Amino acid sequence: MSYLSKAGSRFRLDYKRVPKHRLPYFLKLQNETQPAFIRSQMEVDLQQDGSVSEDPKKLKYLVGDRVLIVKGPKTGNICKVSRHVEYGGYILDENGPSTTVVVPKQFWTEGQKSHVVTFPKAVPEENIRLVAEIEDEKTQQVKTVAVDNLEFKGEYFDEDYKKLMPYRSVFGDSELVIPWPRPDPVEDGPLSTEVGTVRERTHFVQSLWKDDIPADAMDSIRNPHSKWRRGKLTKTEVKKLTPPEMPLTETKKAYLSERSEKKKLPKSNMTEEMKAFLGKKIREHEEWKKEELLRLQKL
Repeated sequence: MSYLSKAGSRFRLDYKRVPKHRLPYFLKLQNETQPAFIRSQMEVDLQQDGSVSEDPKKLKYLVGDRVLIVKGPKTGNICKVSRHVEYGGYILDENGPSTTVVVPKQFWTEGQKSHVVTFPKAVPEENIRLVAEIEDEKTQQVKTVAVDNLEFKGEYFDEDYKKLMPYRSVFGDSELVIPWPRPDPVEDGPLSTEVGTVRERTHFVQSLWKDDIPADAMDSIRNPHSKWRRGKLTKTEVKKLTPPEMPLTETKKAYLSERSEKKKLPKSNMTEEMKAFLGKKIREHEEWKKEELLRLQKL
């Protein structure tokens, strides 16, 4: 249960708290300790989140888009976007740039026969432009052009992506809408539900106190060995969950000692003389209460 304590988090290096002039040292150290086939091909900013975004506006080009390379050794080639990588990079098809690296044998893939492998090289966003087909208003002919910049306005629900997508158009001319590429169709699996019946209710609760699932079938549904279901805690977990005991004062210690000594004393039984004495005192008190009540009534 490591989540019970966050003591180790303060020892972890937080790049956001590192001064700007110290970042090149850590970047150099990271590059020296990583082999070339693992090292990021994009310009890394240690203080920024380099994960691939799911927002189409931030991605700008999706998988399947045709792009024109405007910078680099493959300038002028038209390629397709194959996938996205960290820090805003794009991996293109075989017409895009590539790099050659040496891969140790323990990292070889199936069928590999050489240490030298050619990998597609990631391309930054500023090195590519979107290729689109736009109809000329004068000649009514479809032309293939490279769009210098894009803008996103409005949203619509895309049936292929199954989510809201922004309208992508040429910057400065919102009427020239460039459609998003169509994703590869996903084949339905044996446990898939048809779109027309996905909202159809097939289960109805029969009882509020009795479970419909038999007790013997629970182990096949849930993991009986899950650590979240175990009924016992380890000694380390008990130690973390048990609060420390407060130290006792001298007065408290003396009181506890006196109480323990009193418990050791023998218990005495009431004699007949004690019972007669107590009965006499109770009768005298009752007679006094009656006389006092009569006196108050005469006032």
